[in-house]
Amino acid sequence: MATCHGDRPPNRQLASVTEACRRRPTPGHRSRQARPRLRPRMSQRRVPPGSTMHTPPASRGQTPRSVMRRILTWTLVLAAAAFLAYTLVPQLSELRTSLVRVSWLNVALASMAAVPMFALKGIYHLNLLDRLSGSRTSRRHGLPIYLQAQIVRYLPGKIWGVVYQAQRMTTTNRATDVVIANLWQMATTNLLAVGVVSSVLLAFRYSLAWLLLLIPVVIAIEWLHRNPTIESWAMHRIHRLSPRLMPAPPPARLPPMPIKGSAILCAEWVFYFLAFFVFLHDRSSWHETIMSAAWYGGASLIALLAFVVPAGIAVREAIFVGSPQIAGLDAATLAVTAALARATFFFAELVVAAVSTLFLHGRHRDHS
Repeated sequence: MATCHGDRPPNRQLASVTEACRRRPTPGHRSRQARPRLRPRMSQRRVPPGSTMHTPPASRGQTPRSVMRRILTWTLVLAAAAFLAYTLVPQLSELRTSLVRVSWLNVALASMAAVPMFALKGIYHLNLLDRLSGSRTSRRHGLPIYLQAQIVRYLPGKIWGVVYQAQRMTTTNRATDVVIANLWQMATTNLLAVGVVSSVLLAFRYSLAWLLLLIPVVIAIEWLHRNPTIESWAMHRIHRLSPRLMPAPPPARLPPMPIKGSAILCAEWVFYFLAFFVFLHDRSSWHETIMSAAWYGGASLIALLAFVVPAGIAVREAIFVGSPQIAGLDAATLAVTAALARATFFFAELVVAAVSTLFLHGRHRDHS
């Protein structure tokens, strides 16, 4: 899901990250050479386990491309913040009234309701990694790392979540598989998100018959899962068109995804809407809540175009507040709703990452 899953498009640093992780030596590797040369050349020096052969971040940060990316990021954030201020200043009284009505207990309960959504997202991701690598990834090891990476993605640069996951899982999964899994999960979940958002917005504005649009969308997702030839062809095609974006996928055809893959993607939306109903309880009608949740998902999809902004901060909120007629609420109410949604899903991510790290990763270390 685009809104809160952390499905974010990577940038051109993926190529260097993938290459760096690929060249990282396996822990426990020992050279057969008894005595290495006393002063080997720089190009011949071995890289110790735990380090990588890429340029240090300090020097990378001085490249013109990095500077331009930083300028573009701050330009988008400041422009979105300025638009929000321009829109909300005339409605300060309504904004104060809406803030007073916030129930932080409902926000906390909504965060708990959203926790299963992120857990399901992690399970789907590991199932996709299993298909790419050809072997089953330990859930106790992989799930906490993936959920931690969703927190890291809030750092400037956005790609660091994928970097973190690739480095932490280098002993069990190839870096290219981690990158491809993130990209393909983003594409699949956003395809379903387009169908859900469109059908819900059209159904509750015009006719409930538009909900039938969900049927062909879900069928299309399941068809992709059950026909891995199409998935493999699409991955290779994207790699040929943009090798910096998509690393080379495995040459072998992917095994089909079990039907539970489509069920997981659909179940994520159940907990998504449930979270909105909880933190908007006594604040809006059920019709307004559904429209707000659907439009927040639509704003998140549009905000993906601003891929240089970490987690779409301010940009998503500006898009959401900028079209109050869609949800049928005033801009002040939408602004508070957007802030509550951001807080709800962020705290849910923190909770699920912390719980999985304490209980799953801790047990994994005990067994190892």
